Amino acid sequence: MSDPQQPYEGYRPADRPDPSGPADPGAGDRPDQGAPPPGYGPPPGYGPPPPGYGAYPGYGYGQPGYPPPGYAPDPPGKVMGIVGFVLAFVVPPAGIVVSAIALSDSKKVGYDNALGKWGLWLSIAFTAGAFLAVIAYFGFIVAMMGMVATTSELATTV
Repeated sequence: MSDPQQPYEGYRPADRPDPSGPADPGAGDRPDQGAPPPGYGPPPGYGPPPPGYGAYPGYGYGQPGYPPPGYAPDPPGKVMGIVGFVLAFVVPPAGIVVSAIALSDSKKVGYDNALGKWGLWLSIAFTAGAFLAVIAYFGFIVAMMGMVATTSELATTV
């Protein structure tokens, strides 16, 4: 593997020895050492890339867009915890599912996912509140229908 900070040295197949030195004595005497086999390498008319290009330009330590050494990626479940927290306000039943998955993923690595916990509890509270509101609405409708029936019976007897 080549260092991304080093300039381009040309294509070298994995089965060929390193051009920096022969792997066995006498191997450096071959004229084709380190040269790509015919048909490999840059197409005709293309030379090596400019100095400073690595194997993948723009990637590698110290390059823009690549994390610095010692950078730790986000723990699993962190982004899902944020999504679950937002879903708690928008679609609470979906927030329960996403927050529970986020907490499960975070628990496996020992990460305390506070937004996942908040998302789960808020989703449960909002779902229970919506369920109670629907039950109260239907109870109100049934009570009104009973009141109308009672009032219409009174009106016919007078």
